[in-house]
Amino acid sequence: MDKELQEKRYTQLTTEPIGGLLCKMAVPTVIGMLVTTIYSMTDTFWVSRLQDTVLTAAVGIAFAFLSVIQAAGYLFGYGSGNYIARMLGKKEEKEASQMAATAFFLSVAVGIIIMVTGLYHIRPLIRLLGGGTSDGMMEACREYLRIILLGVPFSLGGTTLYNQLRLQGNARDGMNGMMTGMLFNMVLDPILIVCFGMGIGGAGWATFCGQVCSFAVLWALTFRHGNVPVCYRNIHMGKRYLYEIFAGGAPNFGRQGISSLAAALLNWTAGCFGESMIAAFTIAGRISMVGFAVVIGFGQGFQPICGYNYGAGLYDRVKRAFHICVRFSTVFLIALAALLWIFAQILMQCFTTQEDVIAAGVRILRSQCISAPFLGYYTMVGMLLQNIRKFFQATLVTMARQGIFFIPFLLILYWCLGEWGVIAAQPAADICAFLLTIPLGYRALRELA
Repeated sequence: MDKELQEKRYTQLTTEPIGGLLCKMAVPTVIGMLVTTIYSMTDTFWVSRLQDTVLTAAVGIAFAFLSVIQAAGYLFGYGSGNYIARMLGKKEEKEASQMAATAFFLSVAVGIIIMVTGLYHIRPLIRLLGGGTSDGMMEACREYLRIILLGVPFSLGGTTLYNQLRLQGNARDGMNGMMTGMLFNMVLDPILIVCFGMGIGGAGWATFCGQVCSFAVLWALTFRHGNVPVCYRNIHMGKRYLYEIFAGGAPNFGRQGISSLAAALLNWTAGCFGESMIAAFTIAGRISMVGFAVVIGFGQGFQPICGYNYGAGLYDRVKRAFHICVRFSTVFLIALAALLWIFAQILMQCFTTQEDVIAAGVRILRSQCISAPFLGYYTMVGMLLQNIRKFFQATLVTMARQGIFFIPFLLILYWCLGEWGVIAAQPAADICAFLLTIPLGYRALRELA
């Protein structure tokens, strides 16, 4: 580890003016999140060009599984990354190195287990995700998902490394590693899907190649630019490290894990109104996520500042950074909601020409505009609680939106209002999650004072 670069990063994160520092830290993470989101749209876009509702819906079905994998990656990446940031704030580099190696190799091992189990039980897995509505849907999901499963160890390891790099204050290296693989995927998608005529299987192979590429680049970058190196010699399966990984990563795992369950239930309920409704939710979800990715990226820029300064005992800087993030994200989301409402139909038409999918997608997008402005404060409170080691409260907040509120609302409103109930479930859950975070955020800030 380059001590000089590490000391320079420590000085930067604990002494530079908060406003400029936030911009410096957030720009790479915002770009990274945007590229990640656009990348997740790539398969949907090119598969939808085939004008087959079943294939578009199959990508949406597989997204629920990809959410589970991302949840596991966040468990290892955030749990270890937050600990690494605090240890670097205390200048305990050996502890940081051991945590980085332990979490990374553990994530790859878990990825291998998931891959083997998923390939062996692929048809029950597809039914669990809501893809058993027809034989055609089952076959499309199987063709796509079996390739995605091969990339799980690389996806888990890459996500872990990305979050470790970002949380130790080097968001640029993390962004570069992820972007390399994503751009590779985006280039391969049209070549394999359209030029080679591989259809949805081509989308799967493009994703696999991109994940392997990101994994390799990110691992190489851990040995450069003053980053904490990831080396097998530093593996240390101590109880303290395992606790920090699983407790520290639980909020993000809970959020993503419950999101995958919510996505599967959404597929089940939307499927009752036809495969075109699943396709509409798939496309609308990708579109709205582009804007929300900016807020998440800005919050990710806040996290290393929070972790370093909390570890160094500089609580005033933590509070100032939090308030700036909340103001920015709220203003941004208000503007985004207005634009999505106005251009909802045009955006849907970019993906498909099928009128029933477009009409349903417009209703879904506009309903989500109602609650979008409340998500800035909700997101930042969750990240603050996680980085100041309030793990239980952070887990509660991160699971509230898609789990505690969305799943009950989805089932109740589906039963009461049918199709409109399925559409209204998300904005209702967003508003309730925001109300839950108000007292938790207020109390955390009072304690920092």
